[in-house]
Amino acid sequence: MKNFVEYLTEAQKTYKFKVRVAGDLPEGFADRLESALSKYDIVGISAGKKTPISEKPLDFPQLQNIEVTHYDVEVNYPATAFILEQYLSVETGVGHSHIIVRGEHDPIERYQENTGEEKPYESLLNQEDLGGESAQDSVSTNRVMELLKELETARKERDIDPVEGIEPGKSKDISNEENAKSPIGS
Repeated sequence: MKNFVEYLTEAQKTYKFKVRVAGDLPEGFADRLESALSKYDIVGISAGKKTPISEKPLDFPQLQNIEVTHYDVEVNYPATAFILEQYLSVETGVGHSHIIVRGEHDPIERYQENTGEEKPYESLLNQEDLGGESAQDSVSTNRVMELLKELETARKERDIDPVEGIEPGKSKDISNEENAKSPIGS
């Protein structure tokens, strides 16, 4: 039978983050990043991978014509991406607008993943047949006539007629006594 310490060491959880830094990195950035993350008990940190310069980087839409460096970080100490981002910005000397930290299960990360099933984009206007059924019956005068038929059947199916028994011009609850005097000059 295992004791509590053995169970505890087997159940050790690690936390994975992706650190992205936009622009040219300051001298010795990787060393400062590693020393800052030592507070969180680093399990592993990848070497920085740079993306090509792009007009609008994916995680930094406010920046233009800049490259982004990616680091995959794994730590033992639990932390949130927001706190880690603020801490790394202060410790490494990189501005808040140029650093971003995302957690392993961040929905934005899943959205940005490549699924591997990318097809080249093809405009629908260049295709002869757009597929599907023709929608000509649902537009213009054809739809108007269908709508009028639907309204007529709904009127016939109605049990209560709201204007039944009303003769135009004869109302018992409306009288002219109220409006007989002019408010001006009377």
